[in-house]
Amino acid sequence: MINTKIAEWNRRRWLIWAPLALAFLTPYFHRTATGVVADSLMRDFSLGASELGGLSSVYFYTYAAMQIPAGILADRFGPRRLITFALTVGTLGAFLFAVADSMAGLYLGRFLSSFGVGLIYVGIVKIYAEWFRLREFGGMIGLLVVAGSSGFLLSATPLAYVVDTLGWRAAFLIIAAYSLVMAVVCWLVVRDKPAQLGLPTIAEIEAGEGRAAQLDVTERLSIRASLRCVLQNTQTWVPFLASVAIYGVYMAFMGVWGVPYLMQIYGMSRVAAANYIMAVAFGTMIGGPLIGVVSDRCGQRRGPYIWSTVFFIAIWLVLTLWNGAKPPVWALYPLCFAIGLGMSGVNLTVARVKEINLPQCTGVAAGVANAGAFVGAALLQPAFGWVLDMNWNGIMENGVRVYNLQAYQTAFWFCAAVLVVGLVFTLLIKERH
Repeated sequence: MINTKIAEWNRRRWLIWAPLALAFLTPYFHRTATGVVADSLMRDFSLGASELGGLSSVYFYTYAAMQIPAGILADRFGPRRLITFALTVGTLGAFLFAVADSMAGLYLGRFLSSFGVGLIYVGIVKIYAEWFRLREFGGMIGLLVVAGSSGFLLSATPLAYVVDTLGWRAAFLIIAAYSLVMAVVCWLVVRDKPAQLGLPTIAEIEAGEGRAAQLDVTERLSIRASLRCVLQNTQTWVPFLASVAIYGVYMAFMGVWGVPYLMQIYGMSRVAAANYIMAVAFGTMIGGPLIGVVSDRCGQRRGPYIWSTVFFIAIWLVLTLWNGAKPPVWALYPLCFAIGLGMSGVNLTVARVKEINLPQCTGVAAGVANAGAFVGAALLQPAFGWVLDMNWNGIMENGVRVYNLQAYQTAFWFCAAVLVVGLVFTLLIKERH
């Protein structure tokens, strides 16, 4: 009988994994979509680089702000309810962004999209912690990144085609419809814990396998106690700050300025530039599960985090220095792929913070840890735009500001300095004992 239940648990957990992974496309789409439609927004709403960066960063400020509330809500009301609610709000935000006729409308749509999808990740982490073994957790987060990165792919070349053929508004109407469908699917299919289906818990399964089991926690901590536990733990903040720097640089390029850089410096079309952003996404899709599996296998978070960051810095310096920040076209695909690969150490932030806090605080810990990356993106996207505006020579084409190579190289150097700060914080991470 127990073997039958374990077999059912093993089958069911993948049925639960799939719709959650598909739902996770939506936050990734919203993170990078503004980069592909950047020139359209700048033209239709008369935006400069700083203003576009500010609009894009609304997503990241809101997303970061929602992480601790998401953890509290997931711990208190259950992640399934939270994810369904989140996708519904994200649907409304994407719709309002699509039909906006003013900057106020754009900001409102962007805010609601961010508010909604900002609740999804922590809920998924909470569910995965209940359905997958401790030794599988890093790999599961890596696989989740692969699934989510499909949203990056959709917001690159496919989005560019939609924009060129149907307009940028159509793309956001499509993602609104997709979000609504996933809200319904997650509500119908997903369950918070195996026990809700009469299946054994992870603690029982690992105990039966003769392994040190995860604690099957039934006692809840108060919200204040959970926050105090996580926030007063100094090792919570070290990987948090590392992710601020590393993911911030990544999203400044991937999310907003990569496509304009390629279009303005290399004279590429929108679709051609988006193809290179897809290469960044492929690097992320490979690097996420790879570093998760390596980390799980060697039982370490610190070492893989450090070496992936060193690799990222090296690639970024190549981009910055080669031919004055204009590498030959043949080198762009490998460089973009390597940027996505190098950023992947950030995926270990949540696993590390989760492990050094109490199991009762999983939702809050995941929320705090995940917020760092989005604080970084919120800061770096407008900062990159500010550096461009400070070095703008006054040239405009078709109502869009044109930035020269020197302006982009200066912004790249700024990002390189930020990455070095991130590396310092990875060196301060203490390995679990």
